[in-house]
Amino acid sequence: MTKEPGRYAVIDGVEVRVAAAAQDYVLVDGPDGRVRHEIDDLDDLLSVKVHARWKGADIAIGGVTGGGARFYTWDQDLAEREGLVGDVRDGWGGIAPLSELTDVTESVSSIHPRRRET
Repeated sequence: MTKEPGRYAVIDGVEVRVAAAAQDYVLVDGPDGRVRHEIDDLDDLLSVKVHARWKGADIAIGGVTGGGARFYTWDQDLAEREGLVGDVRDGWGGIAPLSELTDVTESVSSIHPRRRET
């Protein structure tokens, strides 16, 4: 996995993970705390999604913690085999060891309002 899932602001050509977002600004962590950047001032705003397979099932990665990946899935068989928390309506979630993930794919798309209008 090259990037964790989430939002990234492109500021002066550099991608920076977004700590929080609102309709017209984002907050990114800086050396002196969180810094506000107006959406209109960003080069771009990216959404990163990561999917993988774990124990034969498709999962969507929500984040990385230590050596594991927080994930969610709609695979009821996997949920029952692994005792995952959740339900049929909302899906199930858990933590999978990074070393057990296969077929990891990352998709990056622009969600900047200026980019979507073109």
